[in-house]
Amino acid sequence: MSDVSPMLIDRLLAISRALAGHIDTGTAFRATAIEIGTLIPHNHIDLAVLSHDRRMHACYEAGFHTSWSELSQHPVEGSPIRTVLWGEVPYLLADDALFDQRFHFTGAFDEPIFAARLRSRIIVPLRARGGIIGALNISRHEAGCYTLADVEVAQQCADLIAPYIFALIQTEEARRAMLAESEARNRVELLRVGASQLTEGMERERRRMAMDLHDQTLADLARIARQLSALRGQGVARAAQLADLEQEVAGCLTELRHIVDDMRPSVLELFGLRDAVEAHLNRSVARAKPPIAVRIADTSDGSADNLPEPVRTALYRIVQEAINNAVRHAAPRRIDVLLASTASMLRVIVTDDGQGCGTVDPAAHGGIGHMHTRAALIGARLRIGQAGRKGGGTRVVIEIDRQPSRQLPDAAAATAPDQQAVPEGV
Repeated sequence: MSDVSPMLIDRLLAISRALAGHIDTGTAFRATAIEIGTLIPHNHIDLAVLSHDRRMHACYEAGFHTSWSELSQHPVEGSPIRTVLWGEVPYLLADDALFDQRFHFTGAFDEPIFAARLRSRIIVPLRARGGIIGALNISRHEAGCYTLADVEVAQQCADLIAPYIFALIQTEEARRAMLAESEARNRVELLRVGASQLTEGMERERRRMAMDLHDQTLADLARIARQLSALRGQGVARAAQLADLEQEVAGCLTELRHIVDDMRPSVLELFGLRDAVEAHLNRSVARAKPPIAVRIADTSDGSADNLPEPVRTALYRIVQEAINNAVRHAAPRRIDVLLASTASMLRVIVTDDGQGCGTVDPAAHGGIGHMHTRAALIGARLRIGQAGRKGGGTRVVIEIDRQPSRQLPDAAAATAPDQQAVPEGV
C-alpha cells in the first residue's frame, strides 16, 4: 500500500471525529458518509452488516435510499456483493455495474443497481475481531469513475470505521436482548396478575349468580311449589290456573338458560362467533328504553372460527363486555359490530354513538380491566377510544393474528375456556 498523505490522514481524522458520540449504527454511518465523500466522491454509499450466523445482512444507506434498506435483513446468498462478504475476493471494482455479471446472477437482489443507475462501484470489506463483519459500498452514476487508488482509500476508510460500527452493533444487540428479557418478565407478570384478576372476577360472578338464583329463580320455584300444593289440596285445577303455572315455569326456564348461556356460550360452540355475538347483541338491547338499533356485519369469511377454542371464547367475552358497557352506561341509539379479516389478522370493531368513554385506563379494574387482561392473555391488541371526531360514542377495536406464532400461554389456557358469566360493567 502506498504511503498515506498528510491530506488523507487529515480526512481520516475527520471521519473519526464524525463517528464520535453516536449510539446508533445508521446515524453514525451517515455522519461519516459526508467525510468519506471528500475523499471518494459518490452518489450513493451504504454499509452491509453481517448477522452473527453470517447468513443474513442489514443495509444502512446514506443520502437517497433504495429497496436494499427497506427490509431489516437480506440473505447473503442473494446479495450482489456476496463474494466480498464471504471473503472470496479482497474487493470489487466495477466500471459499469449495470453490465458487470459479478453483480447479476440467479436470485441476486440487484434491482437497486438498475433503479438507481449505480454504474461505477467500489466494494471493500469491513473487518473487526479477526473477521469480515460487512462491507462498505461506494457508487456513482457515471461509468469508469474509480481506480485501484480509490479502492485503497476506501479500504482505509473501512478499516477506520469497522471497529466502531462493530461496537455499535454489539451494543444494539445487547440492548435488544435486554429489552426482550424485560418484555418477557413483564409478560409473565401480566399473565400472573391477569389470571389473578380473572379468578377474582369469576368468584364475584359466582356470588352474583348465587344471589340471582336465590332471590329470583329459587323464589319463583318456591312460589310455584306452594301453588301446586294449594291446587292439590283443592283436588282440582282450573285451566287458567294451570296456564299461569305453565307461564311461570317457562319464565324460570328462560332465566336459567340465560345464566347457563352466560356461563358457557353454547351459541358460540354450535354456530360460531358471528352468530354468538349477534345473539348477545339482540338479547342485550331487547328491553332497552328507548330502543337501541343494532347492526352486525361480517366480512371475515368465518376466520374467527378457525382460532383455538380458548382464544375464540376470550374474544367473544371481550366483545360481549364491550356491548354490555355500551348498553348499560352509554345510552346509545345504535350499536354496530364489524368482523373483518386480512390474510394474517382478524379484527372485531364494536362502535356505539352513546355518551363516550373519556380517557380509558388499561389497568382499570372491572369490565374494561377484564377486557385488557383477556386481550393480553390471548396475544390480541385492544384499543378503546372515541368513535367520532366531536368526542361522541365509543369504538372498541380488537385485533388478533390468525396464525399465532406461539401457543396460548399457560395462564391464558387455564382461564380462557371461560366458566364465568359476563363480568361486571365498568
